[in-house]
Amino acid sequence: MNITNIHDTWGSVVTLDKPLDFFNQDVNFWRNMLYDRKLIVFKRMAWTEKAYAKFGLRFGQPWAPEEYHYSNETPRTMMTDLGKLTISPFTSKTDKGLKMSGMPWHADIPNRSENPFPFRSLWIVKNPNPENSGITGWLNLELALDKLTPGWQALLPKVTIIQQSWYEPGTDLQEHSIVKTQPVTGIKSLRLNYFNEGATNDAWICGVKVDGVLQPDCSLIRELLEYLEKQPDLLYYHTWDTNDIVIYDNWTFVHNRTKLQFDEEQGLERFFFRINIHHVSDTIWSQGQ
Repeated sequence: MNITNIHDTWGSVVTLDKPLDFFNQDVNFWRNMLYDRKLIVFKRMAWTEKAYAKFGLRFGQPWAPEEYHYSNETPRTMMTDLGKLTISPFTSKTDKGLKMSGMPWHADIPNRSENPFPFRSLWIVKNPNPENSGITGWLNLELALDKLTPGWQALLPKVTIIQQSWYEPGTDLQEHSIVKTQPVTGIKSLRLNYFNEGATNDAWICGVKVDGVLQPDCSLIRELLEYLEKQPDLLYYHTWDTNDIVIYDNWTFVHNRTKLQFDEEQGLERFFFRINIHHVSDTIWSQGQ
């Protein structure tokens, strides 16, 4: 096994001799590594769907089938030697979020009343052209707090954001501080996300308040993201090779994707499996081992 770091304090790339060697590590090894490094890239993971489903158990509590309906996903459940487990296939041919246009900075599942911002794992199994099938970026919102100017630092305690459902705009309205706390690590990070701009309303953030006063637009979020994406040590951009797996913590990051440029008319598609994984407290995790 070879592990190399992307940045000094976050992000690691893991290459195993064989994909199934993943399961040879101590049951706590990968979970501890993910909380420490925030994002892990596994290379050359050419294994079965059942092996990938079991992969999720090493990090927390994988979502049950019915939970995927919350995020408009169609789950695939299978019987393994560890019981029934669920993964979620998604493809550029059918998935609205994977159409050819790029995707803005966003964090997934921020509005759930329980267990928001899960770990998410992505395994790419069809990849038409690594150079042209979308580069995915991650922006570290924990380290971002230390990168803010004194002016931003002074403004943050005055700012709240209004979240809505991305899937059904105008519903599930929630107001939050712009700073959030990871429930297992206790580390604070910015609550940034895809936001309304102009007439757009299919976004997670639909309003911004400063000192309780609703602002005319969400430009504060745009300005903050534009400032942060100029900080190289907050960013990682991934060019996908077939059978890559990336697993990351939605509490820590927003992510985006460049435009897809392969020819769909030739029958090409970008195909992933995904697992959503609930965070599990250290106490509950240790009791379950």
